[in-house]
Amino acid sequence: MQRSQAEFDARGVQVLAISTDNLDGPAALAAAQGYEFTILFTALDPIIPEHYGVFNLFGDGLASASVFLIDTNGEIAWQSVGLNYTHQVEAEEIIEQVEKLG
Repeated sequence: MQRSQAEFDARGVQVLAISTDNLDGPAALAAAQGYEFTILFTALDPIIPEHYGVFNLFGDGLASASVFLIDTNGEIAWQSVGLNYTHQVEAEEIIEQVEKLG
């Protein structure tokens, strides 16, 4: 996602990551990779991934790797719910979906 940050910015897309891991792992990864987008942590309270229906899908107590595009009205305009804990959506796919939404 970081490699495509300029494209997201140009389209008015704000990237937020939500992690059910503790702060140590994702924070260290974000620092090492130079991520500039916001990472929210919900290790103590999984209410956000539960609200989106992506928590504990595989019985692992984690949020499934998922992507949601939320429109300016706060509605889910597109989603990709992870097929497993390693599932990733390429930034190009997200940009394509953003373009389809106008």
